[in-house]
Amino acid sequence: MNALDSKGIVLVVDDSAESVGMLNTALIEQGYTVLIAMDGQQALNITQRITPDLVLMDALMPNMDGFEACQLLKDNDELSDLPVIFMTGLSDSESVIKGLESGGVDYLNKPIKLDELFARIKVHLNNARLTRSVRGALDEIGQATLTFTSSGGIAWMSSKSKQLLNAIHIDDAEVSAKFTQQIQRWLNNAPSKHSSLALQHLAKPFQLKYLGQSSPGEHLLRLVDNDEQSIRESLRQRFSLTERESEVVFWLARGKTNREIAQILSMSPRTVNKHLEAIFQKLEVDNRTSATALCLEYLNDH
Repeated sequence: MNALDSKGIVLVVDDSAESVGMLNTALIEQGYTVLIAMDGQQALNITQRITPDLVLMDALMPNMDGFEACQLLKDNDELSDLPVIFMTGLSDSESVIKGLESGGVDYLNKPIKLDELFARIKVHLNNARLTRSVRGALDEIGQATLTFTSSGGIAWMSSKSKQLLNAIHIDDAEVSAKFTQQIQRWLNNAPSKHSSLALQHLAKPFQLKYLGQSSPGEHLLRLVDNDEQSIRESLRQRFSLTERESEVVFWLARGKTNREIAQILSMSPRTVNKHLEAIFQKLEVDNRTSATALCLEYLNDH
């Protein structure tokens, strides 16, 4: 079967020839393209040439076990959202936790039940594709967003986030080291939607705004430059806006469409329209063009 016509590319990583043969046959019959690796290092070598859509990873293998291989896959920015399902005869909670902490999205005990495996593959492939679509949209509109795991580790950063952090000399590798403890404590307290965390020990003040769970075990946050915060506060006071209205006006003045504002602020376009109706009344204008012009005029004078 041509890979372009398949349901997706699945990389099977297992040192058991019997398991590999069984899964290879079953997955091909289901319409998937299958890649095979007999240990963790082979899996890493394959992903340098071909990017699979999902990995079925045995936990215990010679040379490099599945936990280490998964962690190394997740350390690669281009593979950070690659779903990894662990397969193993181990069922103790310590091994399950170790698999999830290394970046796995699911865990199946051997012997594998094929119906259950196919159902989980379908779910995780759909979740991964949706995540990539959302991240692509956020990147496209220049949104400074990041996703962190519940343990505070970085899972993904938009191009705009990288740009803002690189401007204060923080590269991708330093993000987790600088933020992990702060963010883990914050996430452990179950922050409410739109609550903020002021980041410590940075050359320039930034805040993280909580947008919600982007997928199980991952949290979507927005990186807010304090310059943005001060502009929003200035607009809020000048035009007697609510906090949410000031956010809408800020992005309106940045030339964003209603749909883009909805994506940035994690609200529906309908809610954006309702906020704009209230904003137009407070600014005493009839449309978004006049509102934008009035806000830009005010900001240029201050």
